[in-house]
Amino acid sequence: MKTPIRVGAHIEGVHWVAEYTAATHEIRVFREGHEFETIAAPPALLGEEEEAGSASDAASRAEDAAVLAVLRQYVAEHDAAE
Repeated sequence: MKTPIRVGAHIEGVHWVAEYTAATHEIRVFREGHEFETIAAPPALLGEEEEAGSASDAASRAEDAAVLAVLRQYVAEHDAAE
């Protein structure tokens, strides 16, 4: 089983973290260290990369970037709703 992918970013002064688990295909979103929400990952989040099982540095960076992009989009939509 693959370990979860965990990425974080400071967005408008708030520390956000996203943790993607392939087994459940969900992303747990944390805000300032507290779990905020669990969302379904987009169907094509990692595409064929996930199936390939590649352990290269480039593949890891691409996976991190994909999860970070989902996090940034989630925060933008969440902030717009508030």
